[in-house]
Amino acid sequence: MERGRQRSARYDAARERAWHLSILVGQGLSAWATHDMADGSPVAMAWGAGDEAMQDEMLPRSPISVSFVGLPEWSALVPDGALRPGSEARHLALLHGGTPAGAMRDEQMPDLGATCIYAHDDRDERMVLDRFPSARPLPMQALMTRTAHRLAQEKSLVLLHRGEDRLDVAVHAGGRLLLSNTFPVHAANDVLYFTLLATERSGLSPITSTLVAGGTHLQATERELLGRYFTQLAPDQGLHWADVREGGHVPAGRWMALLEQFACVS
Repeated sequence: MERGRQRSARYDAARERAWHLSILVGQGLSAWATHDMADGSPVAMAWGAGDEAMQDEMLPRSPISVSFVGLPEWSALVPDGALRPGSEARHLALLHGGTPAGAMRDEQMPDLGATCIYAHDDRDERMVLDRFPSARPLPMQALMTRTAHRLAQEKSLVLLHRGEDRLDVAVHAGGRLLLSNTFPVHAANDVLYFTLLATERSGLSPITSTLVAGGTHLQATERELLGRYFTQLAPDQGLHWADVREGGHVPAGRWMALLEQFACVS
Protein backbone atom coordinates (compact mmCIF):
# COMPACT_ATOMS: atom_id res chain seq x y z
CA MET A 1 0.00 0.00 0.00
CA GLU A 2 1.25 3.46 -0.92
CA ARG A 3 1.56 5.98 1.86
CA GLY A 4 -0.89 8.88 1.69
CA ARG A 5 -2.29 11.77 3.67
CA GLN A 6 -4.80 14.59 3.46
CA ARG A 7 -5.51 17.50 5.78
CA SER A 8 -7.58 20.61 6.09
CA ALA A 9 -5.92 24.01 6.36
CA ARG A 10 -7.49 24.41 9.82
CA TYR A 11 -5.91 21.24 11.20
CA ASP A 12 -3.14 21.65 13.76
CA ALA A 13 -1.62 18.49 15.26
CA ALA A 14 -0.45 20.45 18.30
CA ARG A 15 -3.87 21.83 19.18
CA GLU A 16 -5.01 20.21 22.40
CA ARG A 17 -8.38 18.59 23.14
CA ALA A 18 -9.94 19.62 19.84
CA TRP A 19 -9.90 16.37 17.88
CA HIS A 20 -11.25 12.84 18.08
CA LEU A 21 -8.70 10.40 16.70
CA SER A 22 -9.86 7.21 14.96
CA ILE A 23 -7.34 4.47 14.15
CA LEU A 24 -7.48 1.36 11.96
CA VAL A 25 -4.71 -1.24 12.24
CA GLY A 26 -3.99 -4.75 11.01
CA GLN A 27 -3.72 -6.83 7.85
CA GLY A 28 -0.50 -5.09 6.88
CA LEU A 29 -1.68 -1.49 7.15
CA SER A 30 -2.39 1.37 9.52
CA ALA A 31 -4.51 4.49 9.07
CA TRP A 32 -5.93 7.27 11.19
CA ALA A 33 -8.36 10.15 10.86
CA THR A 34 -9.17 13.13 13.06
CA HIS A 35 -12.62 14.67 13.44
CA ASP A 36 -13.30 18.14 14.77
CA MET A 37 -15.21 17.75 18.03
CA ALA A 38 -17.02 21.04 17.38
CA ASP A 39 -18.85 19.97 14.22
CA GLY A 40 -17.86 16.33 13.60
CA SER A 41 -16.12 17.04 10.30
CA PRO A 42 -12.97 15.09 9.31
CA VAL A 43 -9.92 17.35 9.20
CA ALA A 44 -6.94 15.06 8.62
CA MET A 45 -6.07 11.52 7.49
CA ALA A 46 -2.99 9.40 6.92
CA TRP A 47 -2.48 5.81 5.80
CA GLY A 48 0.32 3.45 4.87
CA ALA A 49 1.78 -0.04 5.09
CA GLY A 50 2.63 -1.58 8.45
CA ASP A 51 2.90 1.10 11.13
CA GLU A 52 3.77 3.95 8.72
CA ALA A 53 0.65 5.98 9.54
CA MET A 54 1.34 5.72 13.27
CA GLN A 55 4.73 7.34 12.68
CA ASP A 56 3.32 10.29 10.71
CA GLU A 57 4.19 13.69 12.19
CA MET A 58 0.60 14.86 11.53
CA LEU A 59 -0.73 12.48 14.19
CA PRO A 60 -2.47 14.66 16.83
CA ARG A 61 -0.43 14.96 20.02
CA SER A 62 -3.23 15.42 22.55
CA PRO A 63 -6.59 14.30 21.13
CA ILE A 64 -9.59 14.58 23.41
CA SER A 65 -10.58 10.97 22.67
CA VAL A 66 -9.25 8.00 20.71
CA SER A 67 -10.92 4.91 19.26
CA PHE A 68 -9.55 2.05 17.18
CA VAL A 69 -10.58 -0.98 15.15
CA GLY A 70 -8.22 -3.91 14.68
CA LEU A 71 -8.43 -6.38 11.80
CA PRO A 72 -8.73 -9.29 11.63
CA GLU A 73 -11.27 -9.63 14.39
CA TRP A 74 -12.83 -12.63 16.09
CA SER A 75 -16.31 -11.64 17.20
CA ALA A 76 -19.78 -12.93 18.04
CA LEU A 77 -23.08 -11.19 18.75
CA VAL A 78 -24.58 -12.91 21.78
CA PRO A 79 -28.16 -12.21 22.93
CA ASP A 80 -28.10 -10.85 26.45
CA GLY A 81 -30.21 -13.73 27.74
CA ALA A 82 -27.67 -16.26 26.46
CA LEU A 83 -24.59 -14.59 27.91
CA ARG A 84 -23.31 -15.94 31.23
CA PRO A 85 -20.23 -14.68 33.09
CA GLY A 86 -17.22 -16.68 31.98
CA SER A 87 -18.90 -18.02 28.82
CA GLU A 88 -17.38 -15.46 26.43
CA ALA A 89 -14.58 -17.70 25.16
CA ARG A 90 -17.04 -20.54 24.55
CA HIS A 91 -19.22 -18.35 22.33
CA LEU A 92 -16.22 -17.36 20.21
CA ALA A 93 -15.03 -20.97 20.01
CA LEU A 94 -18.43 -22.19 18.85
CA LEU A 95 -18.49 -19.62 16.05
CA HIS A 96 -14.85 -19.60 14.98
CA GLY A 97 -13.69 -23.12 15.87
CA GLY A 98 -11.15 -21.99 18.44
CA THR A 99 -10.22 -19.36 20.97
CA PRO A 100 -8.07 -16.43 19.79
CA ALA A 101 -4.93 -15.47 21.68
CA GLY A 102 -5.77 -11.75 21.94
CA ALA A 103 -7.40 -10.01 24.88
CA MET A 104 -11.13 -10.74 25.01
CA ARG A 105 -13.40 -7.71 25.19
CA ASP A 106 -17.10 -6.95 25.01
CA GLU A 107 -19.23 -4.11 23.67
CA GLN A 108 -22.77 -3.62 24.91
CA MET A 109 -25.32 -3.15 22.13
CA PRO A 110 -28.58 -2.26 23.90
CA ASP A 111 -30.41 -1.46 20.65
CA LEU A 112 -30.03 -5.11 19.69
CA GLY A 113 -30.40 -6.58 23.17
CA ALA A 114 -27.03 -8.22 22.65
CA THR A 115 -23.35 -8.03 23.51
CA CYS A 116 -20.53 -8.19 20.97
CA ILE A 117 -17.75 -10.47 22.26
CA TYR A 118 -14.53 -9.89 20.35
CA ALA A 119 -10.75 -10.13 20.28
CA HIS A 120 -8.05 -8.41 18.21
CA ASP A 121 -4.46 -9.31 17.45
CA ASP A 122 -2.31 -8.38 20.48
CA ARG A 123 0.51 -6.93 18.39
CA ASP A 124 -1.80 -4.58 16.53
CA GLU A 125 -3.48 -3.49 19.74
CA ARG A 126 -0.11 -2.69 21.29
CA MET A 127 0.71 -0.45 18.31
CA VAL A 128 -2.19 1.74 19.42
CA LEU A 129 -2.23 1.33 23.20
CA ASP A 130 1.48 1.95 23.66
CA ARG A 131 0.94 5.38 22.08
CA PHE A 132 -2.58 6.09 23.43
CA PRO A 133 -3.19 4.01 26.59
CA SER A 134 -6.76 5.30 27.01
CA ALA A 135 -7.82 4.47 23.45
CA ARG A 136 -11.21 2.78 23.25
CA PRO A 137 -11.28 -0.47 21.25
CA LEU A 138 -14.29 -0.79 18.96
CA PRO A 139 -15.42 -4.08 17.41
CA MET A 140 -15.82 -4.07 13.65
CA GLN A 141 -19.09 -5.96 13.97
CA ALA A 142 -20.56 -3.23 16.17
CA LEU A 143 -19.34 -0.56 13.75
CA MET A 144 -21.00 -2.39 10.85
CA THR A 145 -24.37 -2.79 12.56
CA ARG A 146 -24.46 0.84 13.76
CA THR A 147 -23.41 2.17 10.36
CA ALA A 148 -26.04 0.06 8.61
CA HIS A 149 -28.70 1.42 10.97
CA ARG A 150 -27.56 5.01 10.36
CA LEU A 151 -27.49 4.67 6.58
CA ALA A 152 -30.61 2.55 6.08
CA GLN A 153 -33.29 4.95 7.37
CA GLU A 154 -36.36 3.55 5.59
CA LYS A 155 -34.44 1.64 2.92
CA SER A 156 -33.48 -2.01 2.66
CA LEU A 157 -29.71 -1.81 2.89
CA VAL A 158 -26.79 -4.22 2.49
CA LEU A 159 -23.49 -2.92 3.88
CA LEU A 160 -20.15 -4.51 2.92
CA HIS A 161 -16.62 -4.10 4.19
CA ARG A 162 -14.01 -5.97 2.12
CA GLY A 163 -10.86 -6.77 4.10
CA GLU A 164 -7.80 -8.68 2.99
CA ASP A 165 -9.40 -12.11 3.29
CA ARG A 166 -12.79 -11.45 4.87
CA LEU A 167 -16.08 -9.82 4.02
CA ASP A 168 -18.11 -8.20 6.80
CA VAL A 169 -21.80 -7.90 5.93
CA ALA A 170 -24.66 -6.17 7.74
CA VAL A 171 -28.22 -6.22 6.37
CA HIS A 172 -30.81 -3.75 7.66
CA ALA A 173 -34.46 -3.36 6.64
CA GLY A 174 -37.76 -2.41 8.21
CA GLY A 175 -36.01 -0.52 10.97
CA ARG A 176 -34.09 -3.52 12.28
CA LEU A 177 -30.94 -5.53 11.75
CA LEU A 178 -31.61 -8.73 9.81
CA LEU A 179 -28.10 -10.14 9.53
CA SER A 180 -24.53 -9.47 10.67
CA ASN A 181 -21.86 -11.93 9.62
CA THR A 182 -18.33 -12.39 8.34
CA PHE A 183 -17.34 -14.57 5.39
CA PRO A 184 -13.95 -15.74 4.07
CA VAL A 185 -13.18 -14.27 0.63
CA HIS A 186 -10.22 -14.61 -1.72
CA ALA A 187 -11.59 -13.49 -5.10
CA ALA A 188 -14.26 -11.29 -6.66
CA ASN A 189 -16.60 -14.26 -7.12
CA ASP A 190 -16.41 -14.93 -3.37
CA VAL A 191 -17.44 -11.34 -2.63
CA LEU A 192 -20.42 -11.62 -5.00
CA TYR A 193 -21.48 -15.06 -3.76
CA PHE A 194 -21.55 -14.20 -0.07
CA THR A 195 -23.18 -10.81 -0.68
CA LEU A 196 -26.00 -12.45 -2.61
CA LEU A 197 -26.24 -15.22 0.01
CA ALA A 198 -26.55 -12.71 2.87
CA THR A 199 -29.15 -10.70 0.95
CA GLU A 200 -31.30 -13.69 0.06
CA ARG A 201 -31.09 -15.24 3.54
CA SER A 202 -32.39 -11.95 4.88
CA GLY A 203 -35.44 -12.25 2.62
CA LEU A 204 -34.39 -9.33 0.41
CA SER A 205 -33.79 -8.92 -3.29
CA PRO A 206 -30.62 -7.42 -4.81
CA ILE A 207 -32.83 -5.49 -7.22
CA THR A 208 -34.70 -3.59 -4.52
CA SER A 209 -31.92 -3.26 -1.93
CA THR A 210 -29.36 -0.47 -1.69
CA LEU A 211 -25.81 -1.81 -1.58
CA VAL A 212 -23.09 0.21 0.15
CA ALA A 213 -19.74 -1.43 -0.56
CA GLY A 214 -16.37 -0.38 0.81
CA GLY A 215 -13.33 -1.64 2.64
CA THR A 216 -9.55 -1.46 2.57
CA HIS A 217 -9.23 -4.17 -0.08
CA LEU A 218 -12.30 -3.66 -2.26
CA GLN A 219 -11.27 -3.71 -5.92
CA ALA A 220 -12.86 -1.86 -8.83
CA THR A 221 -13.54 -5.21 -10.52
CA GLU A 222 -15.48 -6.33 -7.44
CA ARG A 223 -17.61 -3.19 -7.43
CA GLU A 224 -18.29 -3.68 -11.13
CA LEU A 225 -19.33 -7.31 -10.57
CA LEU A 226 -21.63 -6.38 -7.68
CA GLY A 227 -23.17 -3.67 -9.87
CA ARG A 228 -24.40 -6.29 -12.32
CA TYR A 229 -26.75 -7.67 -9.67
CA PHE A 230 -27.43 -4.70 -7.38
CA THR A 231 -29.00 -1.94 -9.44
CA GLN A 232 -28.92 0.43 -6.43
CA LEU A 233 -25.18 0.36 -5.77
CA ALA A 234 -24.31 3.51 -3.84
CA PRO A 235 -21.34 5.39 -5.36
CA ASP A 236 -18.21 6.02 -3.34
CA GLN A 237 -18.44 9.79 -3.12
CA GLY A 238 -15.07 10.32 -1.50
CA LEU A 239 -13.95 13.17 0.71
CA HIS A 240 -13.51 16.64 -0.78
CA TRP A 241 -12.49 19.29 1.73
CA ALA A 242 -12.96 22.86 0.52
CA ASP A 243 -9.94 24.09 2.46
CA VAL A 244 -7.67 21.14 1.69
CA ARG A 245 -4.01 21.86 2.31
CA GLU A 246 -2.49 18.55 1.31
CA GLY A 247 -3.60 15.47 -0.61
CA GLY A 248 -6.34 14.86 -3.13
CA HIS A 249 -9.45 12.71 -3.52
CA VAL A 250 -9.91 10.19 -0.70
CA PRO A 251 -12.38 7.37 -1.37
CA ALA A 252 -14.51 7.40 1.79
CA GLY A 253 -15.74 3.84 1.24
CA ARG A 254 -12.23 2.46 1.33
CA TRP A 255 -11.80 3.87 4.84
CA MET A 256 -15.28 3.06 6.12
CA ALA A 257 -13.90 1.24 9.19
CA LEU A 258 -11.92 4.37 10.02
CA LEU A 259 -14.29 7.24 9.22
CA GLU A 260 -17.40 5.66 10.75
CA GLN A 261 -15.80 5.30 14.17
CA PHE A 262 -16.59 8.88 15.16
CA ALA A 263 -20.33 8.38 14.65
CA CYS A 264 -20.18 5.18 16.72
CA VAL A 265 -18.42 6.65 19.74
CA SER A 266 -19.63 10.27 19.80
